[in-house]
Amino acid sequence: MSDNDAASNAAAIKHEMMTTSPVEPLICKLAVPTITGMLVSSLYNMADTYFVSSLGTSAIAGVGVVFSLMAVIQAVGFFFGHGAGNLISRSLGAKKTEEAEKMAATSFYTAFAVGLIITILGTIFIRPLALLLGSTETILPYAADYLRFILLGAPFMVSSFMMNNLLRYQGSALFGMMGMTSGAILNIILDPVFIFILKLGVRGASLATMISQCVSFLILFFFACRKSGNIRIEFRNFSASLKYYHEMARGGTPSLLRQSMQSLTTLLLNHAAGLYGDAVIASISITHRVFMLASSAILGFGQAFQPVCGFNYGAKRYDRVKKSVLVLFPCFYRYADNPCGGLFYFRPFNHRAFSA
Repeated sequence: MSDNDAASNAAAIKHEMMTTSPVEPLICKLAVPTITGMLVSSLYNMADTYFVSSLGTSAIAGVGVVFSLMAVIQAVGFFFGHGAGNLISRSLGAKKTEEAEKMAATSFYTAFAVGLIITILGTIFIRPLALLLGSTETILPYAADYLRFILLGAPFMVSSFMMNNLLRYQGSALFGMMGMTSGAILNIILDPVFIFILKLGVRGASLATMISQCVSFLILFFFACRKSGNIRIEFRNFSASLKYYHEMARGGTPSLLRQSMQSLTTLLLNHAAGLYGDAVIASISITHRVFMLASSAILGFGQAFQPVCGFNYGAKRYDRVKKSVLVLFPCFYRYADNPCGGLFYFRPFNHRAFSA
C-alpha cells in the first residue's frame, strides 16, 4: 500500500469514527486529551512562578505581570486555531479535503507571521511594554528579563496553540495533548537547571519556556503533517484569500475577545495592585494561575464538542449534531427543527424531540 493510499484509508477511518460512533462516548473520549492539553498550557507560567519564587517577591511579580502578554499570545493562537478549525471540521465532514488543506496552510503561515510581528514590536518596545503590563520600578528589571525570550518564542507559541486546535478539530486531540505535554514536562526540567545550576535567574526561566515551546511546536508540526488521517500543512496550499480570512474571523473572534478581556482585566488589576507593593501583585498572579487551572478543565470539555459538531454538520448528519449539543446543554436548549438555520432557543427539555 502506498503512502497516499494509507493516508486516504486513515482519513476514511477517522471520518467513519466521527460520523458514526456513539456521540456521548466520542465526546468524552475527545474531552480527556483536550482538557489535559488546556491544563498543560496553564502549567508553563505556573512552573516558572514556582521556581522563580526562591529569587524573591519582585521576581515572582515580574513573571506574573508577563502572564497578561502570554495570554494575548495564546488568544492569537486560539483565533487562528478556532477560526480555521471550524471550517476544517465541516470540510472534512463533507469530504472536501482540498478546502481543509488550504485553510490549514493559510491559518498556520499567517499565525506564524503574526507571531513574528509580536516578536519584533515587543522587542523594540520591551521597556514600555513591561510598564504597560503593570510593572513597578522594582519589578521592571525582572519583567524585562522574562519578556526577552518569551517574545523571541512568540511565533512558535502562537503556532503551537494554533496547531493544537487544528489537530483537535480533526478529531486528533490526543496528538495535540502529546505535543503540549512534552513541552510542559521539558519546561519543568529545564527551569531548575537554568535558574539554579546555570545561575540565569528570571532570564533562565524565560529561556526554558521558549525552548519548551519550540519543542512543542516541532512535535505538533510533525503530528499535523504526518500521514495518519490528518491533513498536511504545506506552503503550496497557502491562499491569501479573503474567503479564508473571513472564516477565521467568524470562528476565531469570540475566542480572541474572551482571552483578550481576561488579559485586560489582569493588566488593570496589576496596575491597581502596584500601589500597594510588589507582594500584592505577586499574590494576585499566583491566585490567577490556580483559577486558570480550574477554568481550563471546563473549557476543555466544551472544546471536545466542537469537532464532533463540525464533522457531522459537514456530513449533513444533523441528528448527531442535535445529540452532541445535548451533551453540553441537556436541560436548557433545543436545536431548531431546521438545523441549517443554526438557531437555538429556550424550551423545556424533551428527550423525544432529540430521538434520532
